[in-house]
Amino acid sequence: MNRKSFLAKTSVAMSSLVITRDIFARKKDPVYGHGNMQYGLNNQWGKLNPQQHPVNDCHEMVQDSKGRIILLTNETKNNLLFYDKSGKYLSSWGHDFPGAHGLTLTNENGAEFFFITDTAKHQVYKATIDGKILFTIDPPMETGLYKKPEDFVPTEVAVDDNGDFFIADGYGQQYVLQYDRAGKLKGYFGGRGLGDNHLDNAHGIVFDNRNGQHSLLVTDPTLLQTLYARWQVAGGDQPAGSLRLSSSNQGKLSLRRRTHFSRPWYQRKRLRHHPRPEQQSGF
Repeated sequence: MNRKSFLAKTSVAMSSLVITRDIFARKKDPVYGHGNMQYGLNNQWGKLNPQQHPVNDCHEMVQDSKGRIILLTNETKNNLLFYDKSGKYLSSWGHDFPGAHGLTLTNENGAEFFFITDTAKHQVYKATIDGKILFTIDPPMETGLYKKPEDFVPTEVAVDDNGDFFIADGYGQQYVLQYDRAGKLKGYFGGRGLGDNHLDNAHGIVFDNRNGQHSLLVTDPTLLQTLYARWQVAGGDQPAGSLRLSSSNQGKLSLRRRTHFSRPWYQRKRLRHHPRPEQQSGF
């Protein structure tokens, strides 16, 4: 074997060894998701000094139009932490959200805003991206749904195209409450109980505009065999077995049907019994 042939074969062998090593190394890293939506865990991203920028619980992260990653934590030393894509710390703000839970980013005519839910203070805030609070949503006692303010424990906000926003009371009485863009209550639906008109753990909420449909998705992880329900907001043919949320020009909403998304048998939980509230919908 001449020197040139030897070097070529050695190079191929070494390359194969490196590739094989990397493949086996990656298999050891945690992978999350399923199908073509799988993600690996990068333990090196965003390693910071916890004494300077502590993170207690983090329930949500978003990415703004500048590519910054914004993390929400209930650590009041820095409730919102801003990173670049590589995980480098950029800035922070917020000292008044001890129960910071939900962080929703919305764009209004090119300007970005946050909706922040606080499960400890029982409030929802709309804020500018640099930290100015624009308004606060207090417990909706006027609805008669809540005996005391502490019964309202909001977990998430979803913003519609017209500026209306929906608050999921996921750790409280399990209502979804609709407000106009100025923060005026327009109605509500759901509530703790059994049956398609009720929710048991309305924890997450988001609008889905895929496939030409405008739907409101509400996660309800404690309902038997239910991962989430799809609520079609307006227009279009109604798919069989789905839960529809139809709207009129007055903004009134009514429930139609629910889709159940089955869990694997080993993840199913026994459905807890709760008394039905007298009011099912405020639209």
